[in-house]
Amino acid sequence: MTSISELQPAALLILKQSAVPADESKENEAKKTDLVQVANGISGEPSKETIRAAFAINAAFVEMDEKSQLVSDAIDFINSDQFKISDPIAKNMLKALLAEKGWQLAQLVNQQYEAHGGLSRESLFALTLPQMINKNRDLFTDDELYFGIKFKEKGGVVVLIPDKDGNSTYRDLTRALKEEEVVAAQTGNREALEQLQAEYGKFVGSITKAFDYENMLIDIDDLPYAPWISKPSLPKA
Repeated sequence: MTSISELQPAALLILKQSAVPADESKENEAKKTDLVQVANGISGEPSKETIRAAFAINAAFVEMDEKSQLVSDAIDFINSDQFKISDPIAKNMLKALLAEKGWQLAQLVNQQYEAHGGLSRESLFALTLPQMINKNRDLFTDDELYFGIKFKEKGGVVVLIPDKDGNSTYRDLTRALKEEEVVAAQTGNREALEQLQAEYGKFVGSITKAFDYENMLIDIDDLPYAPWISKPSLPKA
């Protein structure tokens, strides 16, 4: 049985806030005593104030337990062979960040469930962990980061995170390719386009080699439209 002195700080604060001030009437003092007794499993007839406090404590513990489990699962995933990141130091930094800001991960997970419903473990972490890095970008390397998740079924995804100044090789190449495709269509000269295509191919090849599995590349800004997540089918006309 958990005693009042062993309660977590947040739950203890809720308990204290639910109790009445110490200088009130004997009736209120009795309620306070009852509150402590119920928290320690002594009294069988709690007051209304006690019931509200106990409910708040239970909700606080459930929230803490769920958040703790989520962080634990995320750290286990980072330590698995399904996770890879271009900067080795970033791996440990991400684990430390999760331990410190588990609430932020919980918020991101809730957002994804609201947007997509049920998700696989890999999909969930592929969507949320890069965002954890991006929301705390100043803690990580100044350089670009390549964040990889290997799916159990087949292949995986590499999320491309720009450097601290917002520069991104992937963004530069894809933008240049789109512009050059327009020029080639207008002029009929494909030389520059083919050079860019070769450069893009080398870039993709280097990513594939580094992450040693067939993968799709996605800019972090495009995560809301993640192509590996099944979209709900449209109703038939």
